[in-house]
Amino acid sequence: MAGNNIKNNNRSSNIKNVKFYVCPICGNIITSVGEAVVCCCGVNLPPLELESNCDNHIMTVENIEDEIYLHSDHPMTKEHYISFIAVIRDNTCELIKLYPEGSCEARVRFGRIKHIYFYCNRDGLFKLL
Repeated sequence: MAGNNIKNNNRSSNIKNVKFYVCPICGNIITSVGEAVVCCCGVNLPPLELESNCDNHIMTVENIEDEIYLHSDHPMTKEHYISFIAVIRDNTCELIKLYPEGSCEARVRFGRIKHIYFYCNRDGLFKLL
């Protein structure tokens, strides 16, 4: 491959600056790639902040064929569950919605993955290292 490597340093709209918002009333999940004022159900939503990793919130990553299999033993009760997994690539955000009493697993294709986040409805946003 020939040419110069071009980096997008635009601070206002770059996928590497993705922010997540979750409405406490309806559970709506909203994303932005820059600074935004987000409101849902009449409530101004702050962006979710990353929580420090702990033993109760572990996501296992396995390579299976041409996909990545993400899974966790996290409880999936109506009161305490993983709400979503977000896979950030260099130009997209793939959001996998999970539901209470379902399984805490997802399969995503390989390719240019930069970050993987997951959100616990009780304990907050976590990032896979």
